[in-house]
Amino acid sequence: RVQVLGVPYVDDVGRVAEYYRAADIYVHAACADTFPLAVLEAMACGTPVVATEVGGIPEQINDGQTGLLVPLGDHVALADAMARLLDDEQMRMRLGKAAAAYASQHYSLRRVTDEYSRWYETLAADPC
Repeated sequence: RVQVLGVPYVDDVGRVAEYYRAADIYVHAACADTFPLAVLEAMACGTPVVATEVGGIPEQINDGQTGLLVPLGDHVALADAMARLLDDEQMRMRLGKAAAAYASQHYSLRRVTDEYSRWYETLAADPC
């Protein structure tokens, strides 16, 4: 009873955001990933994320608050997390709203550029 649609590569960021917002959930079942932008993009669009807890993904998602994390290789947990979100509209809405707020607070262009500027100033003041 779930419809999965494959979407070809899109380079229009507005169109990509439309796809994220149209989705009920975003699933990022990576075996390894450092800090995937796709997770942040989905969160910023208010789309709840189900992801494997690998690499930097647990730094992006607060399990149960801004998305759901599952252990790597646990296909049953992945399917259960997806089903929980698809079956519970209130949870989906709550996580999506919290994810958008979290992404805006922690990963906005202003916040990231300010953090980089501070870091560069620190390096310039004392490069060693």
